[in-house]
Amino acid sequence: MPGRAEFLESIRHRTRRGQYKPTNSPDSAWTPGVDRPGREEIEDPPARFIEELEALGGHGKRTESLEEAREYLLDLTREREAKLLVRWDVEYLDELGADEPLREAGIEVAIWRDLPDLRKITGRADFGLSTATWAIAETGSLVLEHGLGRGRSVTLLPPTYVAILPADRVLQTVPEAIRKYAGGTLPANVCFHTGPSRSGDIEMSLVVGMHGPGDVHVILVG
Repeated sequence: MPGRAEFLESIRHRTRRGQYKPTNSPDSAWTPGVDRPGREEIEDPPARFIEELEALGGHGKRTESLEEAREYLLDLTREREAKLLVRWDVEYLDELGADEPLREAGIEVAIWRDLPDLRKITGRADFGLSTATWAIAETGSLVLEHGLGRGRSVTLLPPTYVAILPADRVLQTVPEAIRKYAGGTLPANVCFHTGPSRSGDIEMSLVVGMHGPGDVHVILVG
């Protein structure tokens, strides 16, 4: 067991600006008014998003079409031996057309609607599937708007979470994403999700999947 000095130095190392950087994202991406060096121009935001997501332990995939995205999802559910998938009730996922192929493969599909037992269903699901409003290249983050047909539980409770969105929804920076909501009416709930859930609450020991999905996949289409 490490001594007191080693324990305190570990905390200093992980909280000192610039000392603990598993990704290329800026130290002060989230803090307005903080002096920071000029951000680099990101030439290929989808490629940078996937790079940052994978640095955090997530999985990124870029496909040419929804059909290719559907095949990736089907292969993933077979690999994980899924029994139940719950998804958002949105048009983009209707267009994906994965419901029937999943059912033919023996996987139950539950669609998020206003049913009294849906949270219980989501709690025992193997997969959660949603789209995202935006993705952020510099941090590997998803911007999720929750509301009617788009329950938060779908993105939090299942151990494997998959998000599918068009590649042209990838923004370069966090401030760019925040500006999308400036001066307008905010949705009821907006969340920034960055990679698999991780917690270091106990003795700075990192645990993946503690407060949300530990297995995160993002498919960028186009």
